[in-house]
Amino acid sequence: MDQRNEEYGKPSKSQRKREMSELLSTVKELELLSLKELEASIDEGLKQKILELQRINKGSAKKRQRQHIVKFLSKQDKSFAREDLDKLKASKMTKNQKFHEIETLREGLLVKQEKAFESLKESYPSIDMKKIKSLIDLAQQEDKDGNRTHYKELFKVLRRAQKSIL
Repeated sequence: MDQRNEEYGKPSKSQRKREMSELLSTVKELELLSLKELEASIDEGLKQKILELQRINKGSAKKRQRQHIVKFLSKQDKSFAREDLDKLKASKMTKNQKFHEIETLREGLLVKQEKAFESLKESYPSIDMKKIKSLIDLAQQEDKDGNRTHYKELFKVLRRAQKSIL
């Protein structure tokens, strides 16, 4: 009877399969990360295994390596990889959101200058408005020519201003 109680204390086979499936999806998401993102978030042993997985080209070898990483993760604390991945996704989303805010501000400056200038002054009081105005004029001229140098420079100036506030 003691053996039966111990068996019931273990997770069922279906539960173990669900956990392994979740770990496999985590590994697939980790596989898509760049080297820079991997270095920032996960421990060294897992990072090396993920880098090895990224170098493999053959389908069946890739599948074997994924399973190897799943087994490696299952023996460790399962939550740390998922937590690191969630943190990375959150930081990526905020970076993308900030990027889109700068893009919309730039487009607003090029199209509706007065309203965008007011919001720019409120958001970034230390920004050089003369430089912004000259970049806008040059970017509008470039738009007609097809060249986008000052258009990109305007974005860089706005991004630097955003970073200086944060």
